[in-house]
Amino acid sequence: MREGIGSVMHVASAAMASYRTDDPSLTAESRRAISSRQTALGTQPFDPRRSPFYYGWVIVIAGTIGAIASVPGQTAGVSVFTDDLISTTGLTRLQIAISYLIGTGTSGLLLGAGGRAIDRYGSRVVSLWATLGLATTLLGLSVIGPMSTAVGIIVMSAGFGCLRFSGQGLLTLASRTMVAQWFDRRRGFVTALSSAFVSFSFAAAPAVLLALIDIDGFRTAWRIIAVVLVVVVGSIIIVFYRVSPEAAGIEIDGRTSMPDDQVSGQHSERRSASVVGTDQDATRSEALRDVRFWALTIPVVALSSTATAITFHIVDLGSELGMTDAEVVRIFVPIAIVSVPVTLGMGWLIDRSTPLLIAVFMGVAQLVMYPTVGLLDTGWGAVAAIAAWGVSQGCFSALTSAAIPKVFGRRHLGAISGAQMSAMVIGSAVGPAFFALAQTLTGDYRTALWLSAALPAVGLLFAVESLRQHRRTAA
Repeated sequence: MREGIGSVMHVASAAMASYRTDDPSLTAESRRAISSRQTALGTQPFDPRRSPFYYGWVIVIAGTIGAIASVPGQTAGVSVFTDDLISTTGLTRLQIAISYLIGTGTSGLLLGAGGRAIDRYGSRVVSLWATLGLATTLLGLSVIGPMSTAVGIIVMSAGFGCLRFSGQGLLTLASRTMVAQWFDRRRGFVTALSSAFVSFSFAAAPAVLLALIDIDGFRTAWRIIAVVLVVVVGSIIIVFYRVSPEAAGIEIDGRTSMPDDQVSGQHSERRSASVVGTDQDATRSEALRDVRFWALTIPVVALSSTATAITFHIVDLGSELGMTDAEVVRIFVPIAIVSVPVTLGMGWLIDRSTPLLIAVFMGVAQLVMYPTVGLLDTGWGAVAAIAAWGVSQGCFSALTSAAIPKVFGRRHLGAISGAQMSAMVIGSAVGPAFFALAQTLTGDYRTALWLSAALPAVGLLFAVESLRQHRRTAA
């Protein structure tokens, strides 16, 4: 046990000490020392170069497990505990929803810094701390009791914020970023495959979590999950996670292996200042000023906001349309059936074409999806909404996993992806509140659906213009 804890602290402290070597205030000697510490971590506790096959495939499995482990911080993992939290804290459903909004919004605001931390310390140490933070939050929430309204909202806002930041935010972002770092030619296919497994796991999560709750209540369920996170997921991160192929002495896509002296950084100065990417890779500020970033980000922000809002209010929306609860929730199964092959297809496409084309597809699909969701009570409306939602969801994975490194490079991938995810999380917090407000003012959800279509319409304009510029440059 002590050896395991010592291993955890060794990896964490060593990585935290490894500041980025592209800091202009560092001396050449400091850069070499930091580079040596960074690359040394890439061969601990074992050397990936000894693997009989490209180690990136191990990274795909480990990163997928890491993303699945974020379930307690995802909407699917939180929602099954809502009724227990209401009865335990004494807060109303609306007050719990307000706390969730505050916590999720705060998490989104902090994710930009989380993305920069991934670039600075590496996905391995950030994932480890995110896992420990998620487990600690679950243990803390497992001891809550009755509270006054003011105290309850503050406590639950903080709890939801920690759950969302560590789980939905950092652990997901770090794991996804690590997988994208290890592939170039097959990045789209690999990230699509990983996303398909994660999606199936998220779909199964509520049933698994409810089974845990049935054992001995929600407190025991959260404590069991916390132990699994620390012991199982923490061990996988320490043993198998690696920041990048370069840090492990392997060329990306497994083309060749670097010499030992180049990996150690002690006998060669040919190694670049940063362990990943090139000097031509865009920085976060450069990406945010590039219209292509917004062409890729606006569609996924729109879907995060509106799909979360629709899901959050799905029962009430169904009642408005004259549908029973069972009838309206059935749409999610065919949506998943449509989205999986589209996800794999978009992964194949992004390896062979510009991701701007996928952004165009997603924008068009959302413009069909939003109005037709308000027509789920009709046969043709339901078919159109399910198909368009499935296509939109299928495009989502490619634009959030493979698009950013393909367009902007890998050196500042954490910071740029963090900015994208920050916008997505904030959107998912605002969407349900916007739909509730629109329904209160207008008496139905159709107005909110039509107004929400404005955002993907703007994204589509950006994507078309960026695609036009791309083709002009390529010609």
